[in-house]
Amino acid sequence: MSANAFAAPSANAGLPAALPTDLLHGIALRPPELVWDGTRYRGSRLLGVRLSDARSLAGVVATVQHEHFAGVVAVTSLYARQAAVALAAVWQAPDTNQAPRPSAPDTDRLRYGLRLPLGESKAAGRVTVWSVNGHTGVWLPACAHDVQQQLRRELSVLLQQPLAAIRLTVMDAGDTAAARQDAPHPLDLLDAAADAALLSQAAGRPVCVACHAGTADELVLHLRQSAVASAPAPDAKAPVPDAGADQPSPMALWSDAPWAMRPSVARLLSQPGHARAFAQATVCSGVTVHASKGTTRPLRASVDELNAAQVFAEESLWHEQAVARGEDPVAWRLRHLPAGQGLDLARQVVARAELPAAADEAVAEVGTLRGTGFAAAQVQCVDETGADRMVWSAWVAEVTVQPQTGRVDVTRVVAAHDSQPLQPAQIAPVLPEIEHQTPRLLASARRLLAGPPAFDDWISPGASAAVEPGSALSKHEGQKGLSLAGLADGGVVTQGQLGVDGVVTLPAAAAIANAIHDATGVRLRQAPFDPEQLRLALAGSRRERPRNPLARGWGWLAAGMAGVAGMAVALWPMKPALPLTAGPDVSLYSAGAIERGRLVAAAGDCIACHTAPGGKANAGGLALDTPFGTIYTTNITPDNDTGIGRWSYPAFERAMRQGVHQDGRQLYPAFPYTAYAKLSDADMQALYGYLMSQPAVRAEPPKTQLAFPFNFRPLLAGWNALFHDAKPFTPDPSRSAEWLRGAYLVQGAGHCAACHSPRNRLGAEKTGVNYLAGGEAEGWTAPALNQLATGARAWTGDDLFQYLRTGYSPRHGVAAGPMAPVIHGLAELPDSDVKAITTYLLDLPQAAGAANAKPEPSASTPAAQPAPAAATIQSLQGRRANGERVYQNACAVCHEAGSGPTLFGVKPLLSANTNLHAATPDNLIQVILNGIQTPANDELGYMPGFKDALDDRQIADLIGYLRERHAPGKDAWPDSTDTISRLREHAELN
Repeated sequence: MSANAFAAPSANAGLPAALPTDLLHGIALRPPELVWDGTRYRGSRLLGVRLSDARSLAGVVATVQHEHFAGVVAVTSLYARQAAVALAAVWQAPDTNQAPRPSAPDTDRLRYGLRLPLGESKAAGRVTVWSVNGHTGVWLPACAHDVQQQLRRELSVLLQQPLAAIRLTVMDAGDTAAARQDAPHPLDLLDAAADAALLSQAAGRPVCVACHAGTADELVLHLRQSAVASAPAPDAKAPVPDAGADQPSPMALWSDAPWAMRPSVARLLSQPGHARAFAQATVCSGVTVHASKGTTRPLRASVDELNAAQVFAEESLWHEQAVARGEDPVAWRLRHLPAGQGLDLARQVVARAELPAAADEAVAEVGTLRGTGFAAAQVQCVDETGADRMVWSAWVAEVTVQPQTGRVDVTRVVAAHDSQPLQPAQIAPVLPEIEHQTPRLLASARRLLAGPPAFDDWISPGASAAVEPGSALSKHEGQKGLSLAGLADGGVVTQGQLGVDGVVTLPAAAAIANAIHDATGVRLRQAPFDPEQLRLALAGSRRERPRNPLARGWGWLAAGMAGVAGMAVALWPMKPALPLTAGPDVSLYSAGAIERGRLVAAAGDCIACHTAPGGKANAGGLALDTPFGTIYTTNITPDNDTGIGRWSYPAFERAMRQGVHQDGRQLYPAFPYTAYAKLSDADMQALYGYLMSQPAVRAEPPKTQLAFPFNFRPLLAGWNALFHDAKPFTPDPSRSAEWLRGAYLVQGAGHCAACHSPRNRLGAEKTGVNYLAGGEAEGWTAPALNQLATGARAWTGDDLFQYLRTGYSPRHGVAAGPMAPVIHGLAELPDSDVKAITTYLLDLPQAAGAANAKPEPSASTPAAQPAPAAATIQSLQGRRANGERVYQNACAVCHEAGSGPTLFGVKPLLSANTNLHAATPDNLIQVILNGIQTPANDELGYMPGFKDALDDRQIADLIGYLRERHAPGKDAWPDSTDTISRLREHAELN
């Protein structure tokens, strides 16, 4: 732990330097629409909030409201979430008449876009604030020094305290560059700190708030096309232009949103009339960025990101103006750089790069295009001492382009930076530094070449190195001895990421774009650069050669014959055994590939099914009850005798895609190869590498022995022909990247349909309108997932995200049974993946009639029920009284609403539990019988089972009472004693 350079002087009202141990947890509400015009908050307004209702709940310490800001403070994060729901905030929609007005017609605008990273911090971050007696202590994760300075200024304005009263303490082991790189986004950190500050000020105790990654933005700047195109290309016969022709066209950039770093959400909501921009871009170029009039959602962008987008647009424009005038772009840019250190630095970089470059036969292969680009930047920033500095940087990038594929590679980088303190008398000057072909710069450059995120990109939330995007095997670049596997301290460049390493890499995007234009004549105005866009642009400039019609006919015939042969092989019931091998050389798989495979295995929850109770991980032996008999899972550890240690990758892939064992046996579809077939080749390779890298366990699981005819495995070839599609996932280009990622996880590795889709009499999952329409798993009812966003108990995006992330939603209940291990697996995935799953599931078409579902009556206004027959009134009253008595003795101490004691963890409200509103009582019975022995989240707490304490009649009376009290709008369940007996017997057998 280290205090940062901006720590306040000693006396801080007795606040400790060490992180307090008695932390409270806070949650602040967010408006449905966050709108800002650059000076005032214009979004949703808070009309009402139930502070007293939330304050009365168990574990709640304080409730807070300032203008449109509202939040809760509780002893645990789960209690805080429960109280936040109880606030029941009512919001007024913002005025929709103040829509942003474009600054110029779309037909006359050039668009420059910088797509920011996904906003996934590799390390979970939280901020703790203790504000008392006019002094504030802040404990935060590692972050850049300028971010720390910005955070102090924001809290000073928010809390109306002088800067000297705010002390920051950085919670890391030395404030390393790696820790800062993995830090939360500056705005996410700022929002968490501001929320915690207001909540702590109200509670008078230290409050911690988690940093939640916001949605990544694309920073877009516009320019009138006439600013570039108006300059005519020079003519050899034209007279020499006068000096005025050497002047560049004036630049005026426009943004549809305020081009500034917004204040914290807490300040926007609590001080809506005084919400001026928190910080501005610091590019020193003389170019003004104008914001459109009106209101819009503020950008999620830090100062560094605003600077990067502005430099990308400006330096691209300098290149375009030079080309339009027929000038050499590098000479043109140097001619218009202001005299001083920046110009001197740029000339040194150009000289070091030996521009113009001579042809290099070793690089310029046949058919490969080559280009060189230059860009420069000048910005004002804050150094590690907190002092302001002026920094200059310049880049020369050399690229090669494969026209047939659009693939771009950065083969050479020469870059330099120089700086000067704005108060030279205080700090010694820094000499300029020129770097050539350093791995750090090459890594930064190659991050800009990946294009849009793919559906099978993986991000590791706990690893410092990114996960490989393309293949499981390590890659090595032959040209000039560069190795992709060794870049950035062993990390592998993540697809779609943009690393802004201070101001040194600010010119990188423009330098590469200019180099691509120099090589191809195609101007790419969106970074990171999409090779497919470049390929299409190059293909459009080439004339397609005529094809031989006869050759095309033979091609169709060959394809048809190949298809028939493939179908015959698939339908043939006897499959050949694939030869055993000595096992793969795991050293061929990089650390990034192994981590990628681990994430695929976590998403597929392999360990849940391939681990027997009390057994070793993935050693098999778990008994799966199916309508056709008991199937035992296999050993998937790399043991040579009892596992898959001698399986080749083709054997592994065949099992995963076609359901065929290495020895040729057909596998039963209880193993969800019907879903795993959708994995991409790269994910399949990574999963194979990961499993083969794990400890080998010698364990022989019991043999699966089903009754005839199900024991005759060749019949499964016909089953596969009827119900199995072995094609990998095919993305729909009309869908967003987030939706596609969610679909890939749900349909593929997550195999959600295996439990949540009904099955036909042959055990195949039903599709079409029955896809994810509800099923059964291990004696539990798996609810429908295709109508979550509709109906009387609709899920919101935040509800579903919190449930999948923590195993608990205050509006719907706790994950139990087979869903608890799923939550454990999802815990290994980043927030972006869980959000993608949420996006996909909430977008599924609901089942017929779900859209017309009517809201259920609340507990305070129960729906009218038909009166029972007189002869049964006394019996019903007796059973209800018995059920209530059981509830008061066994359940009320944990589940009764109010601020009573909490014994085992979270205190879930039964009125919100989805199981009490379900069509059948099966899941409720399962929980009562077996409890929750292994909760999805340790904070949820343990629930004891009552199968040995309550008989079938007592449980039946209890669930009848719970249904009547907490789901009054639902019909009573039929007599459930038979169901209770069946589930009790199932639990005893397993």
